[in-house]
Amino acid sequence: MAPVMGRPVGSLAGHRYARGLAFEQTMVSLLEADAALPRAQRRWLKDFDQPRIETHVGVAKADLRFADVLVIEDRPPAGQPPWVETFSFKSRDLRLADRDILAMQMARDAGSALRYHGETLNILRDPIRQPAKVQRVRLVYEGGPLMPKDPTMVGDAVTKAQNKTRGVEVWVE
Repeated sequence: MAPVMGRPVGSLAGHRYARGLAFEQTMVSLLEADAALPRAQRRWLKDFDQPRIETHVGVAKADLRFADVLVIEDRPPAGQPPWVETFSFKSRDLRLADRDILAMQMARDAGSALRYHGETLNILRDPIRQPAKVQRVRLVYEGGPLMPKDPTMVGDAVTKAQNKTRGVEVWVE
């Protein structure tokens, strides 16, 4: 069994960890490709002139956490703070969740994303170390076979999570 970050790949935890890392890497690649497009053609990063994409960034509010991805405007207008967005990626096997469990899990994840990676925080990575007001928090789930087959149920859970946790966009990719 080959280890993945110290965990055996053959174990269930190792499989979930590897799946999560693969999803995160896919999403980072999508964000990088999006950033390379002209602003009007972007799907994710339309509010940035020159987005700088940073992964696993230490951020602090009450305690130290790590944002999966933090995007910061590389050259904000003079005298203005940079536009900042955070992304939290989830690769959860929710295909067997019923309507209530799915909505509850998404709402819980959205609340955590806002609490740890939203509002006002301190970015702890040099050379972008600074206090920042996060303009948008996005929670992105890996879709496909990991989600229930009923798209209406998934859509309803996304809506409930967003309504319960204002300030977090929930996506299924």
